Amino acid sequence: MHYLDETHISLFLVQVFILLVAAKVLGGLCLYRGIPALAGEIAAGILLGPTILGRLSPALQDALFPRETIQVTMLDTVSWFGVLFLLLATGFEVNVNKVLKQGKAAVSIGVVGVVVPVVIGCLVFFWLPTQTARFQAEHLILVLFLATAASITAIDIVARLMHDMDILKSDLGSTSLSACAVNDVFGWLVFTVVLALAGEATVGAEALAKVFFEIVLFGAFCMTLGSKIVGAITLRIIKSRLPKPGTMLSFIACLGVLCGAVTHWIGIHAILGFFLAGIMVGNTSEVSEHTRETLSQTIHAVFVPLFFAGIGIKVDFLAGGNVLFIVIFTVVAIGGKFMGAWAGARLAHMSKPDAISVGLAFTPGGAMGIVVGILALEMGLLTENTFIAIVFASLLSSLLVGPLLEWSLRRRKAVDVAGFLLCDAGTFEVKGRTRWEVIEELCDKVAECAAHVDRQTLAQAVRQREEVMGTGLEHGVAVPHARLKGLEKPLVAFGLSKQGIQWDARDGRATHFVYLILTPEEDEGIQVQILASIARAMTQPDLPTRLMSAENGAAVSEALKEVLAAGQSA
Repeated sequence: MHYLDETHISLFLVQVFILLVAAKVLGGLCLYRGIPALAGEIAAGILLGPTILGRLSPALQDALFPRETIQVTMLDTVSWFGVLFLLLATGFEVNVNKVLKQGKAAVSIGVVGVVVPVVIGCLVFFWLPTQTARFQAEHLILVLFLATAASITAIDIVARLMHDMDILKSDLGSTSLSACAVNDVFGWLVFTVVLALAGEATVGAEALAKVFFEIVLFGAFCMTLGSKIVGAITLRIIKSRLPKPGTMLSFIACLGVLCGAVTHWIGIHAILGFFLAGIMVGNTSEVSEHTRETLSQTIHAVFVPLFFAGIGIKVDFLAGGNVLFIVIFTVVAIGGKFMGAWAGARLAHMSKPDAISVGLAFTPGGAMGIVVGILALEMGLLTENTFIAIVFASLLSSLLVGPLLEWSLRRRKAVDVAGFLLCDAGTFEVKGRTRWEVIEELCDKVAECAAHVDRQTLAQAVRQREEVMGTGLEHGVAVPHARLKGLEKPLVAFGLSKQGIQWDARDGRATHFVYLILTPEEDEGIQVQILASIARAMTQPDLPTRLMSAENGAAVSEALKEVLAAGQSA
């Protein structure tokens, strides 16, 4: 029997300190170079684990990370908090209401984006030798698992990347994120079935059917009635005198633990429960985007780096590895997801440029691919060599998606954003105190300046789009927009609110600068370019000050056109 003593605690604290510092330093360096922090966090573990340090100084590596059961268990427990809360934060991005409002496009891309890579994966991996699995894994189960692992898209990377590229609030960004949400729910459901099939020999077919029924029932409850209950509790917390946002964050964390316990009791890994808890929060309008972002940043600051650094402590990435299999799995994972999302986008009648961008956005496996792999590794479905292939594909796809998506946007025809600005509709200070009042004001002004635009149709279209996904950006900017049938060319109107408006922005700041962007229904991606240009222009240090201090409408119009024209020529 092993007993916990002061030596174990001291070494555990040293381990956490070393891993966290190394993971944050290398992760920060990766972010500085435009690389996902995930790569640096795993690299920290590789450097400190058997792969590098274990070869250079085996005695030191064994002293820092001994294989003693109690020491390993302590570190594993903290690491698993990382992956559990990572799935909680990932669930924030899955908003069922937004998916339903997006309609055919999101469902088509999300479902086809899973089915196509799973089918391709099954066809390719079926011919793999069974030696890639451990002896207790049936060949068919292994094939299904590998195909599922190759179909999972990292919604957190997609959201962060589109946010950094200033296109998250566009129709392209909204549709892509909603489709990723469908992909995640559908993909994790398939993975849950595979995990259950893996244990069929011990639980039996009847018990397997019972587990599947219960998890589907619980998932349906979470996405419907559960979200309403969470919303009601959240509203009570907001109206109470309890400290905020601390009480809200505690409630969300407890919700994740409770749902994790429920799914574990059902017979499915607790990780799915945390994911469902995140979905409940993501479907609750009472929980602001700023609150979700605060909790997500806390999770990524401490728990997530420890989990991914811990992977490198467990696995020797140079102790074998089949290069051919790594290449095959990577090609299937990246190519299959691209083909699936692209096909889904075209079935939803998206333009060719948008379909290519959506397909590329779906390629990263990121943290989700690695989480799926580590679960299978611990269940004995995989060897370390196969797990290394999953990690490699997840990292490479995460590194490539940024440059590839930027390329897909750059290849589009350049647009003159300054030329779309309506001077008469962009030279006044709005009086509205809510975003809906401001939208009405801007629509009225556009209808006055552009006689061919029907005011009622315009206001309805902008409001419907705003309800799908709020368009508040950071730094006091909002970009409500809509596509209008019969509109010949894009129109942009500007409104200034000196008192500030709450627009549920990610940074929690009030909105002062509102751009109404109108584009033709078949805009071939023009909306994305306009929105990104405006977002970049507002990062200019002097523009917000010039707008706030402008004495008249002419000065506002001049400042806007000057900066937008400069951005176009850059």
